[in-house]
Amino acid sequence: MEKQPLHPEFQQEANRLEFTKRYIDAVIKTAQTSKDQFKQNMKEAFGDEDFIESSAAYTDLIANASFFDMSQDEVNALIKARNKPYFARIDYKREESANHEKHYIGKTSLYQRENQEQIIVDWRSPIANLYYEGRIGKESYQAEGETFHGELTLKRQYMIEKGNLEEIRDIDLTTMDELLQDSLAKSSSNRLTEIISTIQEEQNQIIRADLNKPIIVQGAAGSGKTTIALHRISYFIYQYKQYFDPSQLMILAPSHLFIDYISEALPELGVERIRQTTFSDYALTCIEKTLRIRKDDKLMNLVENQTEASLVAADVARFKGSREMKRTLDRYIQHIFLRFQTKDDFYIDKYRLYAANRFNKLLIEEYHYLPLYKRIEKLKGIYKVR
Repeated sequence: MEKQPLHPEFQQEANRLEFTKRYIDAVIKTAQTSKDQFKQNMKEAFGDEDFIESSAAYTDLIANASFFDMSQDEVNALIKARNKPYFARIDYKREESANHEKHYIGKTSLYQRENQEQIIVDWRSPIANLYYEGRIGKESYQAEGETFHGELTLKRQYMIEKGNLEEIRDIDLTTMDELLQDSLAKSSSNRLTEIISTIQEEQNQIIRADLNKPIIVQGAAGSGKTTIALHRISYFIYQYKQYFDPSQLMILAPSHLFIDYISEALPELGVERIRQTTFSDYALTCIEKTLRIRKDDKLMNLVENQTEASLVAADVARFKGSREMKRTLDRYIQHIFLRFQTKDDFYIDKYRLYAANRFNKLLIEEYHYLPLYKRIEKLKGIYKVR
């Protein structure tokens, strides 16, 4: 097979990748030692004359570089990203600006706090949306409640393996489809971690859709529902990090096999601290009892063997999804609710502690916005005060 010619800007981009890796090395080393070591770390990273001569465009960036405090999560993200710090680039010229902005898009962000110049832009940032949905030409994006207008002049993707630049592709609709096919052709073990560079426009809209609106995503097996769900979680943690602590979130998975499947992708998306469990395990934790859960083999029996037991299981499954089942549950909940109402006032000896009608009014009307057992806790608190 004839080898494809190198991209005209291949060497320039290879130099930029080398610069980024060295900068990441210096920042990681500094974060793990001390601020006083920063200048020495930068000198060690960029001290060789050959590199300085081949990277003249970055001289000012190196000279102005300053250490900034990083959380352990940010340091860990840089360590993971070091051998593939970014996967794409967009060039954008804002209206009424003479500068062409170059944004290198990756799984994490890296920038100088001193002058706000970004070395890597996080894929979840507003401007990165231009890579997923923008077309070459006039485009706009929204950030911090403001709309920015301008012209998208370049969309480029990089194939980087083990820290080495392998290939560069300038993207239009045709090449985006080719990149997606290349990604899908890879082994399934790599797909979840590589899909981020080939997210399609419709998928991107789902990932970035409003948090306060419910979404139902339908698709055949293998269509990417799980992948998009994980990216949506990652996007929310990035956009609303002041509200979401990953350690306080939980993914309820259908099985431990499913958890194993997504476990590789979660750290790559920066959400490794989210708790992952099955409903059965979560229920056992809540009731604080050690019970043996019967293996759920109904589906396997239905697929492999249409025995009488399988047919009964199918009937049971159908009933559980029926409206009659809902009415049965509603009646049961109402039965529990009625048990907490009372006809008699509360007395201690001959002194009335609380009137029955007042108790029922609180239970039924004034605390209607709370779940039943929360209402009971609230009423217990009133008794304690009295």
